[in-house]
Amino acid sequence: MANTAVTSISVQWTPPSAPVNSGQSTFTLQASYNAQQVGQQDVPSGTPPATVFTVAFGSVNKAKLLVIKNLMTSDVDVRINGSLDAVTLSPQSMFIYGGLTDPTTGVHPITAATVTTLVTPTNLETFQTFVFGD
Repeated sequence: MANTAVTSISVQWTPPSAPVNSGQSTFTLQASYNAQQVGQQDVPSGTPPATVFTVAFGSVNKAKLLVIKNLMTSDVDVRINGSLDAVTLSPQSMFIYGGLTDPTTGVHPITAATVTTLVTPTNLETFQTFVFGD
C-alpha cells in the first residue's frame, strides 16, 4: 500500500498598487511512495571545502520528492543525479524537488543527490534530508 507525502509552499507578497500582502498563492505537491529515507548528516568541524556528502536514499530507487534543509552557517551546493550544475543553498534555506515519475517509463527519476561544502566549518554542523519514492 502506497503512502502519500505532501509538501506545500505558500507565498504572500504585495502586488503593484495593491494592499500590503494582498497577493497569495499556495503550491502543493503530493507524491505517493512505498519507501522513504529521512535523516540528518553531520558535517564535522574542519571538513575541507569541496567535500561531497552523498544523500542517503536507503531503499528508494526512484525518488518522487526530495527535500534538503541546510542547517549549516555556510552555503552548500546541491546536485541531482550527478549533474554538473549545482543549486547553492544559503544557511537555513531548503531545496525541494518534486519529480513525479511515470511508473511505466521511469522518465526523469531522481536517483541520487549530493551536498558539497563550500567552506570549512569551525563547529559540528548538519543538514537534513527527506527522500520519498519507490
